Amino acid sequence: MSEPARDPRLRSLADRLGTGPVRRVLVLGFDGGDVLVRLADTEGSAAGAELGRIPRHEVAMRRVENPPQVFDVGQEIDAEEIGRWRNGQLLLSARACEIPALRSFLLALERGQVVEGTVAAVHDFGVFVHVDGEPDGLCTGFIRVPDLAPGWIEHPREVVEAGRRVTAEVIITEPRSGQVTLSLEA
Repeated sequence: MSEPARDPRLRSLADRLGTGPVRRVLVLGFDGGDVLVRLADTEGSAAGAELGRIPRHEVAMRRVENPPQVFDVGQEIDAEEIGRWRNGQLLLSARACEIPALRSFLLALERGQVVEGTVAAVHDFGVFVHVDGEPDGLCTGFIRVPDLAPGWIEHPREVVEAGRRVTAEVIITEPRSGQVTLSLEA
C-alpha cells in the first residue's frame, strides 16, 4: 500500500513551525512597523549583502507598536531566519533570539520527551507550567484543555491545581513564542 500524498499546506505549516538558522543582522531602518536589515554575516561588499525584514510582530515577545523604540539604526542583532516574502526577501524573527537562555532551553527539548514541572496557574482555557530547568523568572509550559485528560472535563481544576507537580510529554516547542506545549494525556 502506498503512502498518502502529503498536503502541501501541512508541509508549509511544518516549515513555519520549525526553527531556522540564527543570523547576525544590521538594522538599516524602518518601514512602517517593520525593521529593515542587512545580513551582517555575509562576505563581500555591503552592496552585495542580502537584505531582509523583521515584521513588527517578530520584533519582540512583548507587543511593540514602535520598533525604533527597541532598535537603533546601525545596531547589530541576532535574528532567526523564518522564511521569505513572495518577492524572495529574507524574513526574520528577532523575538526568537530575544532571550538566548530561553531559546537554548526550548531547542534542547524534543517532541515526545517527558518533562516534569510545577503548575503555575489554572485557567478555563488551559494550564501554565513551570518546566524544570527553564530560565528563572519565566513560565514556558502550557497544557491545552484537551491534553489534560483522555475524557471530557468541565474545567482544568478537575485534573490539576496550582502548585501540583506534573509529568508531561513535550508536544511542540516554539522559540518564537517562548513556550513549550505539553500533554498530560499522552
